[in-house]
Amino acid sequence: MKNNFKKINKLFAVFVVILMFIFIYSVIDIDPAENPAINLWFLPGQSGEARGEIEQLINSAEKSIYIAVYDINDENLVNDLLFAHQKGIDVRVIMDNEEAADEWDIVSSLDSKNILRTDHSTSNFMHNKFMIIDGIEVWTGSTNWTENGLFYNNNNSLLINSKELADNYTAEFSEMWNGEFGAKSPANTPYPDISVGDINIQCYFAPEDHVEDHIVSVIENAQSSIDFATFTFTSIPIKEAIIKKIKQGVRVRGIYEARQKSQWCTYDDLKEAGANVIYDGNPKTMHHKVFIIDNEIVITGSYNPTKHANTSNDENVLILTDKNLAKQYEKEFNSLFYEWGGEK
Repeated sequence: MKNNFKKINKLFAVFVVILMFIFIYSVIDIDPAENPAINLWFLPGQSGEARGEIEQLINSAEKSIYIAVYDINDENLVNDLLFAHQKGIDVRVIMDNEEAADEWDIVSSLDSKNILRTDHSTSNFMHNKFMIIDGIEVWTGSTNWTENGLFYNNNNSLLINSKELADNYTAEFSEMWNGEFGAKSPANTPYPDISVGDINIQCYFAPEDHVEDHIVSVIENAQSSIDFATFTFTSIPIKEAIIKKIKQGVRVRGIYEARQKSQWCTYDDLKEAGANVIYDGNPKTMHHKVFIIDNEIVITGSYNPTKHANTSNDENVLILTDKNLAKQYEKEFNSLFYEWGGEK
């Protein structure tokens, strides 16, 4: 009888604990913006998942969808945006002027609803690739919403849940929506340095935030390694900062897009200085714009390390400090580097 009584007491105690948890979670309204997270995709290996996530974000938006993407030719995503607009969602899309003209058969439907604008420039690029959902989620990285961008090119895309980061991108988007592109864009990022969970994020926009200087600063503090994968890399200050680190014993590896060979490309200078650099082997495009520093810091976004990106284009860059995130980028880098003949 005593044993049975003890069992009943134990069961009752467990039941009380379960009720307490149910009560707690029923009365606490958890704001998703207070539980930020970062999700990451590498394309083309995760093309289906990344594109599916874009579609899901558009279709699940409740208030607003603000998009600044250099090039869009995915007709189904355009139709999703039109449907969201029809539902009463505040949908706004900004594209590069020349790319919008090239894709007019697909994106003109957005223009007809007065939800598409461009930079109206034939010399500078609106080169961003970001989306803000409901003022709390930011999609960014190197991926254009095209068949090549989503399914064939090497790209990286991040989804970050952070109200502060969304405020940064919304401020930048609003400037461009109101015609403030390039040099006209004011330096007014509300939260240039934030934390998302345990991850520190610095957020910058070109040209107003002098992005090149921030990248040079990170490189100057490198202690052991610098790995990069860049579509085009002609920046002299960044090249010179890397060469100084090579002379100090920092290991440097790099991947360049083969079609970007030119007299301005930094490949030869870095190779001569001792960097282990290669050209890519993707028959389409190696489109990353990534630096990985000391297996801890990741620099990514739409920004190619060039003078044009730094002084003329509309670009965005994140500098993320987190070993786990850097490990994922390092895995992607190593996979491509050794697949395309890089030396171990």
